[in-house]
Amino acid sequence: MKALSFLVFGVLSSAISQANAVDLNSIDLEKARAYQAYVMTFAWPDNMSSETIEYKDVYSLDGLMKNPRRSASSIAPRSLPSPFDSFQNTIRARAELLTSNSWTLIFPDTGASISKPLFSDAQQNGYPEFTGKVTFTLGRYLESNLHYQSYLFGNPVAVIPEEVHANAHTSGTQLQPSQSFWDGPSQVLTLHFKNKTASKKLNYIDHPIVGTLIYFEPLDLEQAIDLVSER
Repeated sequence: MKALSFLVFGVLSSAISQANAVDLNSIDLEKARAYQAYVMTFAWPDNMSSETIEYKDVYSLDGLMKNPRRSASSIAPRSLPSPFDSFQNTIRARAELLTSNSWTLIFPDTGASISKPLFSDAQQNGYPEFTGKVTFTLGRYLESNLHYQSYLFGNPVAVIPEEVHANAHTSGTQLQPSQSFWDGPSQVLTLHFKNKTASKKLNYIDHPIVGTLIYFEPLDLEQAIDLVSER
């Protein structure tokens, strides 16, 4: 029996290490919890909102994704029914689907957090039109902290080096763009949302530009291990 416990711990530790990169020494099998998380984002048409949304010019390449590759671990496993299947066709008829991701999350304990990147398949010059990061935290509820960047592409803006931008801001002088250009996005809309929910409840985060659906399916640890090892 003890040998079996060590075997289970070893397999679980390997799975958690792959999925979450957590400290294996802190794992307690009695406290660990697992979920399949689903996050879908979509862009509403401009004519569906009368609100004025202000994008900001992009002056730096820092932090911009280019030619990102989607990981197999961010795709919903075929062995689990997707809670969004019934919504995708409806959403596609009314809005632009931006991202649809699913991750197997193994939390070693209450209070643990797991962060995952996301980005749209739609790209221009290798730059995704939409990027983001979601941080999941296991508390009394399942918490999601979402940061999005929605990009516009048009005439490229002039690049202003960061040190010049900082010095100009400090001195109050007017910025003078250089003649260096790039093929990245010209403007960005930065969004931040927080959400708390119980598992098995569909959550919708409303916004005039980007809508979000979130869902968590509880998993037993053995099932979560299998899903991680399959991918």
